[in-house]
Amino acid sequence: MKFPLNLPYITNYEKKFVNDVLNKNWLSVNGEYNKIFEKEFGKIINKKFNLSVQSGTAALHLALKALNIKNKDYVICPNYSCSANINSISQVKANPILVEVESDTLGLDYEIVKKAILKYKPKALQLVHVYGFPARDTIKIIKLCKANKVYVIEDASEALGAKINNRPVGSFGDISMISLRSEKMIGVGEGAMISTNNKNIFEKINLLACRNMPFRSKKDLYWKKYISKGEGYNYLMPHILAAIGVGQLKSLKNILNKKIKIGLYYRNEFNNFDFAQKINPKHKVVFWLNVINLNNYSKNKVRKLGNFLIKNGIEVRSGFWPLVNTPNINKIYLSNGINHSKNFFEKFIVLPSNINLKLKDIKFIKKKVQEFFVKN
Repeated sequence: MKFPLNLPYITNYEKKFVNDVLNKNWLSVNGEYNKIFEKEFGKIINKKFNLSVQSGTAALHLALKALNIKNKDYVICPNYSCSANINSISQVKANPILVEVESDTLGLDYEIVKKAILKYKPKALQLVHVYGFPARDTIKIIKLCKANKVYVIEDASEALGAKINNRPVGSFGDISMISLRSEKMIGVGEGAMISTNNKNIFEKINLLACRNMPFRSKKDLYWKKYISKGEGYNYLMPHILAAIGVGQLKSLKNILNKKIKIGLYYRNEFNNFDFAQKINPKHKVVFWLNVINLNNYSKNKVRKLGNFLIKNGIEVRSGFWPLVNTPNINKIYLSNGINHSKNFFEKFIVLPSNINLKLKDIKFIKKKVQEFFVKN
């Protein structure tokens, strides 16, 4: 692809820190770069306790397990989101309540969330920020959940660096997680950070991620290492990936500036198109991805446009497949009568948003979009 959707931003920092890890001959978990990465990441999202793990799905699974979410419990999840959200709920055998999203920022719709809480008394809610935009109803939903003793798992995977009223996303949930796949705002290849300000919850997360085996006791360095407390997981991030993460944090400010510039270029150049999300003046958006809404065209025409752009070296993708369509998972679906997610899946075109894009590139992409509509 001449214009990839997203690309990792690698500098000499990553190479330096990875070589340091190789020279020290410790590639596995609990290395010094894990500690540095976790500490520095926590400063960005205002969380005291942070753990680097192997994937966003692992982080979501750990969050639900640490909150003791289990069979027959209910968990609210957006209908428009990555499949990892519903899959993690299925992993703990809980019941997903899929709530339709609002059309401004594609976050959970407060009014539908309220109905879901009153009717089903869920134990937890997954609050997701989409495409670099803070979810519109975040503050109201946090207050509602607190009043009803519903834990909030904040998924800020697509919006690292975004803010609401000058407060960073990732700082609102009881537990927060941010995916660190290489196409995210910063990435280590595959990984995630799971964070909380609750020490007791963090200790549960940490133990579960370490296969539920307590660390060696100073009184008994030999025997206690492999004593298990029950079901656990091998979820910790390898040291070498944490070294990449430390390097990525060095570039975060620069990455955010580039992303915002590209997002504004798109808004200016594609001013004849509707964008998928509105910019709230009280929010700092970071334009992780730029998405246009072709609501006035048929889904077949939108699909043809997507294929046309890909054939011309412009990597695009559709919106998320609605999670209500996920097979083999029992679920409850609540909306206000409009299936926004279905419309978004069919009518959204996600445009290239990698930080190497220049204004001339965006003009070229626009030219190709216009060329398609002239011919079709």
